[in-house]
Amino acid sequence: MKRLLPLSREYRGKRVVIYPVYFDYNRSRREGRKVPRSLAIQNPSIEVIAAIAKEIGLDPEISLEEKYPKDPTIRGRIVVNKYISKQQTLLLLAKALREKLKTTKTQ
Repeated sequence: MKRLLPLSREYRGKRVVIYPVYFDYNRSRREGRKVPRSLAIQNPSIEVIAAIAKEIGLDPEISLEEKYPKDPTIRGRIVVNKYISKQQTLLLLAKALREKLKTTKTQ
């Protein structure tokens, strides 16, 4: 898995908040999905997303008590270092999640 480059000056010290709903295939964009449906997965797990973020080198921190602002019934979020824009970070994670799911299904 490709690791990210060191922080640029623009993003140094900044963090990005990521909720699992951003990757949920069953959610619409209006309901909070932020990646294309072609990259989304069913029932994303906060632990799996954090593991992928760690492999990439994003230094994830999991907060299980935090609520998703659009739907307070959804708990849990991941905070990662910001190396690139938030949307690019989400796309990078989504592609890595898809790859991981493909490899686990073929085994």
